[in-house]
Amino acid sequence: MEPLADCYKTVVRQLAEALGIPNEIIAKPPSPDLWPDHKAKDELGADYELLDLILWGIEHWWTPADIAEELEISKDFVEKIFERWRSTEHKRRPPLAPKLSYRTVGHDFRIPRMFGNGNHANGRG
Repeated sequence: MEPLADCYKTVVRQLAEALGIPNEIIAKPPSPDLWPDHKAKDELGADYELLDLILWGIEHWWTPADIAEELEISKDFVEKIFERWRSTEHKRRPPLAPKLSYRTVGHDFRIPRMFGNGNHANGRG
């Protein structure tokens, strides 16, 4: 389970503050660490406070023009972020798993739904 997977980065920081996580961890600049001194802000062109607002607009079906106008930024930048978000959609999907058994765990064998009351699927406890 990934309880923070659906949270914006700014929300994760707020949760960290509320949980008392040390500030040196919270304030550390995000980095994919692909090379020395690699910072996400340099690669993305904005900090997560702005990116989260853009993503919120995308999630709520705002047009790039509406997002740009509301945030007083360029429409081209919003479109660049939108295209990057769209082109990385595959990274937000769970990995595929080959079907090797009759019922695959997590796909068509989900115990809470099938046996939620403690009884077997055929009704014989």
